[in-house]
Amino acid sequence: MKKTMIIAAAGLLTLTGCGASSFKAEGTMTLGLDGVTQHAPGGGECDGYGGYDDITPGAQVVIKAGGSTVGKGELGEGKYEGGWCRFQFTISKVKGGSDFYSVEIANRGEIEYTEDELTKGVKLSLGS
Repeated sequence: MKKTMIIAAAGLLTLTGCGASSFKAEGTMTLGLDGVTQHAPGGGECDGYGGYDDITPGAQVVIKAGGSTVGKGELGEGKYEGGWCRFQFTISKVKGGSDFYSVEIANRGEIEYTEDELTKGVKLSLGS
């Protein structure tokens, strides 16, 4: 009788999602000169333009695992640095436990990473 109760309790914990881990994913999206609104050597804010006008502050960043969304966030302000426009993103409480995760920014296509890569920070780029 006791074994049955222990198994049932363990099954309940699994079904309710207790013990599911989460992590913080970080990264940057970098645009090259051909897609940057500003070319000021002193730095400052920047945006994407032309074919890159969807890469702007607030652009959606989606993380999926196994086809399901496990985290959402957005790009921060673009900062002009040495000819490049860099946008940072941080997504807290990404549901953990998968072997691979896909990251997509502004419907630009998914790129796969491991949890370890996402916690260390990934670097995506467009343009030259």
